[in-house]
Amino acid sequence: MRIRAQGLLAFFTILGTCTAGILHLSWWAALAGGCILALISMSNHPVAYRALSGGASSSGVPLFSSLFNAFIVSAGALAAGRAIGWVWGV
Repeated sequence: MRIRAQGLLAFFTILGTCTAGILHLSWWAALAGGCILALISMSNHPVAYRALSGGASSSGVPLFSSLFNAFIVSAGALAAGRAIGWVWGV
């Protein structure tokens, strides 16, 4: 079950990754942010497995979607931070 702390942790992870982009830190910041977001998402997998248990779905679908979404969001946050830093002249 998702709790409020997970949402706050995800928000601050995305905010931190965006701030790392503003400060022009390396792409490793996006990898760290993606790992944290993936772990938050994977903690909700029991709910997803129960929802998908009615059909013949693979257990790899929630895992792949969690990893893909986490790293796309993290890379997007870093890229947006770099764009903001460029506009502000940081």
